[in-house]
Amino acid sequence: MATKIAAMRKMFSQLPAISTYSPVTDALQSAGQLDEQDIANALKAFSTMPQSTQVFANPVLHHAKVDCDGADITLNIRSFSLRGVIPESEIISSGLAPAHVIFVGLFGRRPKKVEADFDEEGALRELINRKFYRASRAIREDTSGRKALIEQVANFVQTFPESGPELAMQHFSILRKANRAKNRIPERGLNDERRAGRLLIQMIGTHMENVAVGAMSTYMRGLLENNASLIPDQLVHQTDALITEEKNAGKTAFQTCYSLLLGHRANEIENKALERMGIIQMHHGSAGSNMVARYMATLHTPYVSDFLIAAHMNLDGDRHFGAIHDMTHFINVLEQLSPEKREDAIRNEVLGGGIPTFGHPEIAAAGRVNEIQQDPRPAIYLEPVLQAIDNGNLALDYKQKQRLGMIQRIYQIAFVEGVIKPGREDDPPLRLTPNTDFGGWTVQEALGIHELDRTLLTYIFRGFGWMLDVREQLQDRHIIRPVIPPDPQIIPTGSSEPTIPDLVISTHNRLVQGDAFSAH
Repeated sequence: MATKIAAMRKMFSQLPAISTYSPVTDALQSAGQLDEQDIANALKAFSTMPQSTQVFANPVLHHAKVDCDGADITLNIRSFSLRGVIPESEIISSGLAPAHVIFVGLFGRRPKKVEADFDEEGALRELINRKFYRASRAIREDTSGRKALIEQVANFVQTFPESGPELAMQHFSILRKANRAKNRIPERGLNDERRAGRLLIQMIGTHMENVAVGAMSTYMRGLLENNASLIPDQLVHQTDALITEEKNAGKTAFQTCYSLLLGHRANEIENKALERMGIIQMHHGSAGSNMVARYMATLHTPYVSDFLIAAHMNLDGDRHFGAIHDMTHFINVLEQLSPEKREDAIRNEVLGGGIPTFGHPEIAAAGRVNEIQQDPRPAIYLEPVLQAIDNGNLALDYKQKQRLGMIQRIYQIAFVEGVIKPGREDDPPLRLTPNTDFGGWTVQEALGIHELDRTLLTYIFRGFGWMLDVREQLQDRHIIRPVIPPDPQIIPTGSSEPTIPDLVISTHNRLVQGDAFSAH
């Protein structure tokens, strides 16, 4: 046991390598050596640009041709590689577990088996599970006294039954801070003076407690929707029974969350679909929520929970960084219209530049030429769901089929057909490719996840992505938003591995015609 504890401490104390790639600084030195004063003066204006990140790289790795209403369109597929160690294609083809991918992100290398009784991936998985399962039984104090956290969540849901999981997490994050203050428990917060291992363990513990609160509140709200007469004690009993059943069955914290999110014990198909979607979302590079996490780390946030909650708020916005909710609003509007008016509404939304879950603020995901950049994640998420429909393992009700038919039609108009802007009738149509939230919304609609809960899965996994950013940010606080390309050493070259382009092409062909969400 002592050997195992020592190995655990050693593992968590390790930090990934700091990036040394700084092309502006290098160019300034070269300009000075060449006595190119004009170039040096120009470069000085960029001398404070942030250092390169070592966390992610998402270059164009694949190319694929698809037919779009008779036009040959080349998709330049941007795919990511986490720390230059794990590409998306390996996560999919090898079925890597969440703990394996999270480990690579946190430590910058693959997990090893150090001793006969100590496996690094297993140790990280056990810590995540332990922090999650302990959370429901943790004792906290609120205005009515000391109670188990699960009881307090039940009272919150009973009082605010229309609240999504983000509100429950925010509420109990504040209570956590209040409890520490009242009991004079020191909070060292998030800063670069802390031991890396202790800070990481605290971040994981705080995050998994937030995850437990959000997932329990989601399940309880679903119970209340089915039976409004349930009292808090009954909500506690049924929720605790599901968590205990999953734990006794050997389910991981993540798998138990899938069941709480779905409102029933997740089957193998549902586990596969949600796990794949979650693990691919673990780190989104310089997306808005990651920027907030980095900024909070740079500010030396007094409470670890603050950085998690602040970063999460971006996921529940609209447009690019919270487009799942925006798509829900749009689909709800379309449901009230006749089929003919729906077509006009979709085209107007595309023309207005506000179509949710399409386009991207940082990549060339829109264009009028025969080349356009493509995010592969929608296809990656959709593949197991479409496979389950074909195999008869996933049945959709009438409303789901109608709503999924609408999002298929949005895909056809926004990308396959494109739109013509007034005054540009002689130009090729403007086309937009879907982003990650297109896949996220569609999969969760097919699985029957409540509209209020569709950013919870992203929070569960991206929370670990924020920890990646914090560990890098505290080593080099000047990065904040990575605007310098990643170190060339971590950028993979073009790949002939067919997993990703094959998924993108097959999903596109499925969405182009017919009823994509009926068995093929």
